[in-house]
Amino acid sequence: MALEPSGVFRWLLDVQHEWPCSDSIRSGRDASHYWAQEEDNQSALALLTSEEREKVLRFYHIRDVKLSLGSQLLKHCAVVRNCGVLWSESVISRHENHKPCYVPRNDSGKHLEFNVSHHGSLVVLAGCTDKNIQIGVDVVQIDTIKDLPRVRQEGWPSWVKTYEAVFSEREVRDITTWVPSQFLNGDEMLKAKLRHFYAHWCLKEAYVKMTGEALMAPWLQDMEFRNVHVPRTARDLSNMECIEDWGEAISDVEVWHGGKQVMGVKLELQAYRDGYMIGIASSRIDIPFFPYKILDLQQDVYPAAKADYVSRLVP
Repeated sequence: MALEPSGVFRWLLDVQHEWPCSDSIRSGRDASHYWAQEEDNQSALALLTSEEREKVLRFYHIRDVKLSLGSQLLKHCAVVRNCGVLWSESVISRHENHKPCYVPRNDSGKHLEFNVSHHGSLVVLAGCTDKNIQIGVDVVQIDTIKDLPRVRQEGWPSWVKTYEAVFSEREVRDITTWVPSQFLNGDEMLKAKLRHFYAHWCLKEAYVKMTGEALMAPWLQDMEFRNVHVPRTARDLSNMECIEDWGEAISDVEVWHGGKQVMGVKLELQAYRDGYMIGIASSRIDIPFFPYKILDLQQDVYPAAKADYVSRLVP
């Protein structure tokens, strides 16, 4: 087994059925404590540092505990599989802007730039061993059950206005007035509008994370996306070519800042299943995005923690 090749690799881990727990401890002040007593959960937590375990177990809902645990495990797995070091040496560092990264001891060996996002039951990690790259990734699950009642109550323009601090005036106008190409009625129209809103949101999150800033960045309203359209789901592509749960990927979105188009940034928005979108932003248009790879804990992640894994990586 060889080291991961050069390029931006993209991993996905679904934690929905991992580390199960009884219904009685799905949330609550002590839920994570009881959840951590399960043997399989203890084994997974043991692969983390004490500081990482503390971060994982601070959440109120077990679904958030599992997402955080999956995120931490993917980070270490990415370092081991891409930099050729032992799991115990896969110490996660941070840049001055607090973005996570891996810097080898004595600066000899492969670096790793990466970014992680999680929502719903998915954890997504994108990374590259090129030191001169910035990467941002965001995954969103479109929760129409949560959003629709508020949209109906407030009206679409008022609901969008709630988020005007995140978007430019043009983006707010585009999101508010956008209508799908096919005629839809009632809630189906609102669901389509929500998908378009979250397409904007996902792209902006990925771009901002690439820069190392947060959604409170002072330039946020000066930066906008144009030509945003919603990637079709695998269901939408049922009569066309699609692979399992993967829908359409779009990459022709334009970035504008201060009235000028930003060049040299690579963007992609990918539809996954019926309710997810994954956005990725890279500062290097010359480095390719590799296809997404769905990881399995037992086959892909846990083996990387074994002491002999590095020797098996060497061709």
